[in-house]
Amino acid sequence: MDKESRTNDKEHPPAYPGPSNSAFPPPTSKAAAPPTGPLAPHYNTPRILHIYRDGLTHRHMTITDMDKSHPLYRMDQSSGSVFSPKPHMTISQASSPQTTVGTATFHTLSRTIDLEFHGGAVPFESEGIFTRAYAYASPAFGERLRWECDGIWGADLVLVNARKEWIARFDASLFSMSKTGKIHIVHGGITGAALDEIVVSGCAMMQHERRRRSSSAGGGNNWGG
Repeated sequence: MDKESRTNDKEHPPAYPGPSNSAFPPPTSKAAAPPTGPLAPHYNTPRILHIYRDGLTHRHMTITDMDKSHPLYRMDQSSGSVFSPKPHMTISQASSPQTTVGTATFHTLSRTIDLEFHGGAVPFESEGIFTRAYAYASPAFGERLRWECDGIWGADLVLVNARKEWIARFDASLFSMSKTGKIHIVHGGITGAALDEIVVSGCAMMQHERRRRSSSAGGGNNWGG
């Protein structure tokens, strides 16, 4: 992890548009109960997760908490060739690598991405040929959520609900040698299964967009399936 990326990051995300620019409403009991531990002071403030590459490729990554030093998740990918084992992407707990949080399997002949959250299959479906957005029925939040591209380069992503309220945002670190980006969580009180969902679906969308850009640039898209 490069020191510059760790020290120069903006620690406060942009203002997230809720009704009348108010704070995003607290998560429902399905999503998360108010924390009582170290996260309690951050319940009504945004939480930022940082994504670092382990090496020069995108195949292995570590996702840390706001302090940039406490690992929360590990992401591991297969090579992406037609012979690669499935799932193509696996997210596990950093403290317990054998505990899989979620997976993603990509396909060459279908735009649908197969997600699994704690063993439960959830289709991550394209919103249409002419839009770079994917949606899924969230078990944790109890509603349909949608990741869509944002920003000048289209490398940033936003997670919204049906009311267009922002739940999370991924900001790409395009010019860092070791950092992939960061995920802004609107409420620090979003934990547990809901946080797992955001990380798994966000990483799947991030990798899908990376592969799409590589394919557009002539690098090919090698996902099997």
